[in-house]
Amino acid sequence: MTTPHSAAPERSVVDRTLSILGAFDRDNRTLTLSDLSRRSGLPVATVHRIVNKLHGWGALERCPDGGYSIGLRLWETAVLAPRSALVETARPHLVTLHGQTSAAATVAVRDGGDSVCLSFVSDDPELTACHGDPGSRLPLHATAVGQVLLAHAAVTVQQDACSAPLRGFTPATITDAAQLQQRLAKVRREGFAVVHGTLAPERGGFAVPVRDSRGAVVAAVGVVGPVEIIHPRRVGPHVRAAAAMIQRGVRNDGLRIADVGA
Repeated sequence: MTTPHSAAPERSVVDRTLSILGAFDRDNRTLTLSDLSRRSGLPVATVHRIVNKLHGWGALERCPDGGYSIGLRLWETAVLAPRSALVETARPHLVTLHGQTSAAATVAVRDGGDSVCLSFVSDDPELTACHGDPGSRLPLHATAVGQVLLAHAAVTVQQDACSAPLRGFTPATITDAAQLQQRLAKVRREGFAVVHGTLAPERGGFAVPVRDSRGAVVAAVGVVGPVEIIHPRRVGPHVRAAAAMIQRGVRNDGLRIADVGA
C-alpha cells in the first residue's frame, strides 16, 4: 500500500500547465484533449480544465476539427523576448548574405546542447528541411553555427557536450570527444567554423560569432550549401560582414541575450 510519504509529489498547477504547452512541437502543432493527456501524462479531466483556462486567455486556439493549437496571445508574448529583436535585426542582413553567396543564410543561438535556428533564408527546400525552419534544433557538434556556439560556451557546457554520446549523422561527423575538443580550440583560435558533410553528405557550412556589448557570444551567423561553394575565402568576407552588421544592431539596441544553460 502506498503511503503519503512514498507517493509521488503532486505536480503544481504551473508544472501541469507547462506540461500541456510543452506537448506541442514542430510535428504536433494541433492536438486533441486525448493527445494532450497522453503527451503530458495528465488525466483528461485535468487537461480539459487547464486547456479551458488557456483557451480563454488566448494561449490556445480551438481548431475546426476540435483540436487545439498555440494561440495568438502566446505568440504576442513570445515576440517580446530579446531573441525576437535579434531576428528582426538579423533578417535583412541574412537576405543580403544569401544573395551574395548563393547559399542559405542562418542565425542561431544555443539552448543547452542544441543550436536553435532563429532565422533561415534559402530558396532550397531540401536545405530548409535539413537545417532549418525557425525553432528547429540541431546538436551543436554537427554544424558550423553549432560549433561556434559551443566553442564560446562555458567550460562546463563544453565538458558536458564532449562527455555525452556524439551522434554521427554521416562519416564526416565528429563523434570522438578529443577530436571535438581540438575542433573547438581551433574555432576559438581562427574565429570561424567550417564543416563539410557533417550533417548531410555534400553539404557544408561556415559560421562566425555575434557578440554583444560585453563581448559575450550571443549568436552565430553562417551559410549552408553545397560543399563546392562553402570555402572560407569565398564566403568568409560576406559572413563576417553580415555578422558585423548584426552585431552593430545588437549593440545599438542594447540587447543582452542570456547564454541559456551556461
